[in-house]
Amino acid sequence: MKYWTKHQARANQTAESDQLNAELRASQSAITALDRTQTPNRAYDRTEVTQYALRQVWTTVDAGGNPLWGASTTQGEQTNARSLTADMLPGQFLAVTYQGYNGGWSTAFTQTLNGFAGGHLHVEWGGQACVNLAFSQTSNNAYPPNPKYMQFRIRIAGVTMVERKGVARSMDTFRVFGSGMYPQGDLQVEYQWKLTAAGQDDAIVTTVFPPDPKHLLQGHIWGNKVMAIARYR
Repeated sequence: MKYWTKHQARANQTAESDQLNAELRASQSAITALDRTQTPNRAYDRTEVTQYALRQVWTTVDAGGNPLWGASTTQGEQTNARSLTADMLPGQFLAVTYQGYNGGWSTAFTQTLNGFAGGHLHVEWGGQACVNLAFSQTSNNAYPPNPKYMQFRIRIAGVTMVERKGVARSMDTFRVFGSGMYPQGDLQVEYQWKLTAAGQDDAIVTTVFPPDPKHLLQGHIWGNKVMAIARYR
């Protein structure tokens, strides 16, 4: 719905930088609440507004002060595609193997932003990632290269807010963040990752350590922490 806003007349209908902001505020106040810029100066102070009336913050900090998501010995890790056989080889740890992951987006953590009042939302996700780059050129170098990436995206209520190509190193840190305008209501946030799928000749097991073939580690994310900030105008 169009909301009429006022601006100063300019020659040749030149747009003003504040025209978009003015219309955005008018539209937002119609679906959420009164914009602070539409009230008289000093009309109220902090003692006259309820909790979370102006802003709200959600994090993964637990009662013990640990900022990582999850609990117990898996705090901060993605565990939905973590193979329990990946640590059978020296130098490997519990992580993603191609035996338990066939590619595509996978949700590492889900967070519900209860009581979101409608308005501007900023979300950040950071952590550490590893990717096995040893066979990016395939096992015998006989097929096209298969570059390895650990990609990331944040989805709000089923719609992608931000997506990043991600990590392409053996070990690296990552940070993904995005912002947007969202309607009132409890919002579900999905933190998702995607590892490059196995190529035609990628090594997925090793027979160097008999008697059985051992699954090779392909990637992992850990040390994950997230934060969401809502600003209600």
